[in-house]
Amino acid sequence: RLAFRTLVRKYGCDLCYTPMIVAADFVRSAKARDSEFTTNKVGDNPLIVQFAAKEAQVLCDAARIVCPFADGIDLNCGCPQRWAMAEGYGACLINKPELVRDMVRHVRNQIDSPGFSVSIKIRIHEDLKRTVDLCQKAEATGVSWITVHGRNVEERHQPVHYDAIKVIKESVSIPIVANGDIKTLKDAENVHHLTGADGVMVARGLLANPAMFAGYEETPLKCIQDWVNIALEHGTPFTCFHHHLMYMMERITSKQEKKVFNVLSSTSAVLDYLNDHYGV
Repeated sequence: RLAFRTLVRKYGCDLCYTPMIVAADFVRSAKARDSEFTTNKVGDNPLIVQFAAKEAQVLCDAARIVCPFADGIDLNCGCPQRWAMAEGYGACLINKPELVRDMVRHVRNQIDSPGFSVSIKIRIHEDLKRTVDLCQKAEATGVSWITVHGRNVEERHQPVHYDAIKVIKESVSIPIVANGDIKTLKDAENVHHLTGADGVMVARGLLANPAMFAGYEETPLKCIQDWVNIALEHGTPFTCFHHHLMYMMERITSKQEKKVFNVLSSTSAVLDYLNDHYGV
């Protein structure tokens, strides 16, 4: 969300995505739009809005709404969560290349903003030829780039197949972004070297250390202070404010400290704790 994007941009992140938003809800409900998507004119760019969608026109309508406020949309074809798959969203789309092609084509035809990007994020198939075919079809339809999470739908914590990302990169001429298990800047550089990818995407690694792209091995206190300032300025709800701190402090707190910190229940209690223990 906006507050966390603001933080990671201070520490070398070039491009930020929103969380995945269900396009049908977003189009249908003003309440969903207000709660799911916020941005500002001061520095929240480049910004990609990621949608879960399964109908071309619904994706187009969602893209049209965000087009004045964002630099592109991303169609999520990689989320393996059961609810998403059951609804026909996320990773089940990698088995429907024609539908993906149709959705990309519709957005390309209906959004006439020349710099507006249309990208997709995928997982790989057991049979990599199917993934290559999907990527080549998407490329032919005008997709701007493809982010590849190097695991199949069933895999969670198994090693990432960086070799598969390399094969995909060599099979298309559009940019490929590598994703999966990147926890440090050195990891990012290694994955770039291994795959030849044009960029790397990080999710959990940045939750644990928002300053990762700036080369820090663990979250520096300055970053925690920045998060406190940004979150308070944005009026971030307590649960979100606290959860981000729990992730950030995972590597720098003892088991005993975690027990105390993780059950704090108000912003003032968190601020007192940070001040008493870290001078933040």
